[in-house]
Amino acid sequence: METRKLATATLFGVAIAIVKAPFTFPITDYLIIVEVPILALSFLLLGRGGATYTGLVNGVLQSAVKVSFFPYDLIFAISYGALVDIFGTVLKVRTEEKANARRLALALGLASTVLGVSIAYVFLALNLSPGINLSSYSTTTLLEVVYGPIVVWGIISGTLGGYISDRVWEKNLKPRFKSIQA
Repeated sequence: METRKLATATLFGVAIAIVKAPFTFPITDYLIIVEVPILALSFLLLGRGGATYTGLVNGVLQSAVKVSFFPYDLIFAISYGALVDIFGTVLKVRTEEKANARRLALALGLASTVLGVSIAYVFLALNLSPGINLSSYSTTTLLEVVYGPIVVWGIISGTLGGYISDRVWEKNLKPRFKSIQA
């Protein structure tokens, strides 16, 4: 693997960790607006496995800062990268010529929504969120107050992140890495 690509993907993971490490759930769920385009760029840069690698770097760094949430931060960071890689590959986001912005937005929206709902479920089911008592909420209230906004935010951040990362990739990063493209 090209050293320059790997170094860039590593820096992407560090950037995500710097933004997200000081915060916990549910704030980190809303910070995916920063994470989404970075994972997408890692996928576009390295291909399959790129976003997972960046997620690994992010997860290791966040776990070192938020020891009380280990292994959750590590597992979710790697899972998010893996979901971006899986949906990006299945939807054929990247071709030899260019990235497909619509497919990229769809892949990121799906990955963000699936992971957001999963994180919320785990944190609530395991009572990892201080101050939230599940017994005081009905199922309808949980859907409206917790899961509904996460689904909406996952779709919005994924779609927006997809278009942002496509523009950054096509206009800025792709020309810089063109000589080493696979």
